[in-house]
Amino acid sequence: MAALIFLFLDVGFRLSHRKPGLDDASPLHAAMLGLVALLLAFAFSMAEDRFTLRRELVTKEANAIGTYYLRAGFLPEPTRGEMRTRLRRYIDLRLEAYAAASDPPHFTRLLEESAQLHAELWSRLDAVAPQLPTGVLILTTQALNEMIDVSAERLSAARNQIPDTIFVLLLIGILGSGLLLGYRPETHARGWFLWGIFALLTTAVMFTLLDLDVPNRGRIRTSQRPLEDLRDQLRSMP
Repeated sequence: MAALIFLFLDVGFRLSHRKPGLDDASPLHAAMLGLVALLLAFAFSMAEDRFTLRRELVTKEANAIGTYYLRAGFLPEPTRGEMRTRLRRYIDLRLEAYAAASDPPHFTRLLEESAQLHAELWSRLDAVAPQLPTGVLILTTQALNEMIDVSAERLSAARNQIPDTIFVLLLIGILGSGLLLGYRPETHARGWFLWGIFALLTTAVMFTLLDLDVPNRGRIRTSQRPLEDLRDQLRSMP
């Protein structure tokens, strides 16, 4: 992207001497920068909302798993032990799936195993349902439903990213601003220093926006600390 910006800056500079005629590009350049700033603010707001949602869903999922783990204690043996063993494995799968999000084949296998555990947990609860008091059955069923629903919400939130159209508009606006910034018919010297600041800052802002919006790679990642704490806590419980 930095290379593209420098290219358009240089193209604007060359056009200003080959085809002069745009006497004052400053007002147009200011309008273009204002439009880009508006799009950036809008895109950052969208990305921040999605990032916050993904972070909140991690806590929500940890709470849902922990609640079902505790309510599984109402179930008779050996169902209780089987449920809790599978829940410990389920937490490991969720953490491993997040770490493997950038490896689609591995990520898909982990999702399939998670779905299989959902089915196993539900089938075991269904098998002992006739033996349970109505209140216990309602509590355990609600907790299991919540856990399964949150896993689907997390997957949906991970796939919900800023539309490509917005990034295309941002790119067009930034390159157009570069073209106008490079248009300097009043001088024969290129403004390398100002060009460099513009290119580096703009590239850094776009990089940060993309990093914030894409959950499966980059340096800005959603903390999995709630699930990690729950895993450590459950290892010390029967």
